[in-house]
Amino acid sequence: MAPGRCFLFGLVHGCGFAGVLSEIGLPENTFVPALISFNLGVEIGQTIVILASILIFQSWKSREPWYRNRITIPVSAAISALAFYWTIERILA
Repeated sequence: MAPGRCFLFGLVHGCGFAGVLSEIGLPENTFVPALISFNLGVEIGQTIVILASILIFQSWKSREPWYRNRITIPVSAAISALAFYWTIERILA
């Protein structure tokens, strides 16, 4: 992924978490440790989800000819639809 795309992805991703943080609020006297703890928790959670996805979806079946049409494309479309829905929901909220 090009550096510009990575930056843009990180910026949009960070804006989503900033919205969550503004809703739950952070304690004023421990702002920095709370922010770091929140971000580390999010990153650990994402790592767990990615590793679980790799274990589930990159099995020996991924080399089968039908895998792309029956698994990869529908799952990618579902993820894209959900992301689009959340984007519209946040814009209109």
